[in-house]
Amino acid sequence: MKFGTFHLFQRPPGWSDSDVFAAELDQIEAAEALGFDGVWLAEHHFQWYGIGTDLMQIGAWVAARTERVRIGTAIVTLPFHDPLRLAEQAATLDIMSGGRLDFGVGRGYQATEFAGFGLPMDESRARFDECVEILVRAWTEESFSYDGQFTQVQDVSVLPKPLQKPHPPIYVASWMTPETIRYAAERGYPIISPAGLAADQIKTNYQLYRESLELAGRSDNIDLPALVHVYVDDSDERAKEIGVDYSRRYGASLTTLGSPAAKGGELPAGYGTYAGFEKGANMRETRQELMLFGSPETVARRIEWLHDELGVNYVLCWMNMGGLEPERVQHSMGLFAREVMPRFRAVGSTL
Repeated sequence: MKFGTFHLFQRPPGWSDSDVFAAELDQIEAAEALGFDGVWLAEHHFQWYGIGTDLMQIGAWVAARTERVRIGTAIVTLPFHDPLRLAEQAATLDIMSGGRLDFGVGRGYQATEFAGFGLPMDESRARFDECVEILVRAWTEESFSYDGQFTQVQDVSVLPKPLQKPHPPIYVASWMTPETIRYAAERGYPIISPAGLAADQIKTNYQLYRESLELAGRSDNIDLPALVHVYVDDSDERAKEIGVDYSRRYGASLTTLGSPAAKGGELPAGYGTYAGFEKGANMRETRQELMLFGSPETVARRIEWLHDELGVNYVLCWMNMGGLEPERVQHSMGLFAREVMPRFRAVGSTL
């Protein structure tokens, strides 16, 4: 099993922008020191929901301050980027980090972000597909031309090329859309399950993903990361109380700020799986089965269940959800790293 930390750069009430970056970057450095496998950075725009707007720039900071931990993006929102410029930036980051970039991508889901950039959400799928194709060609071909709906390229050579060959691993964020799951499997890209999905939905998604891998003739020896809220304390009762409180605070921010529908509007084409989002059907209530709140022993048992029942083999630990105080986050990270992770690293582990 692998373990990473997740960083939304959310600015809760009472925090300044600099407070957010100070806490998140401290936690990223701690993740390296504590032995986590990766740190995963989230891109968002125009709201306090997330102020990590430039993941290539933040990733460069991480590369300079760490030596071992992999640098993941969860995710770069492709419709908001010029594909050629992004190819250059990501390749540069991969080189500067010594080949540690894990490139997670998605098409976005927040109406406010698309409105801010002046982009129609019903173009998100086409823009995503086109951007991925251009990125891969830019990274792997000496020069290429491309005549797309949104981008036209004529005999251009993109430099530098990434250090990792043929290119950094590409991960695809998957909410509940079978189209996206099949798209990723056909290309051999791992999928990232976001926080908030029900356990049975994750299991269904993974089953469809593995079936699609088999149909495509691809190996199923692939990381399957799942993003989960984590809070570890010495007391089960205290851990659950604190974890549930801050997880719900985050859930409230998502249903308030993260809607794919404009205010008073309907869901755009391609976002039908978000039906019920406005009422918080999947977000306001904490899903206990996917919330890792408890003592190290309790959390370890839940991770075993995630692996055995759902097939998760890479846990993305969201330690600082909802504005949890940095001191508590650091304490939780330390307990998790010292008393939970070794159980899944040891020689002879069943996992």
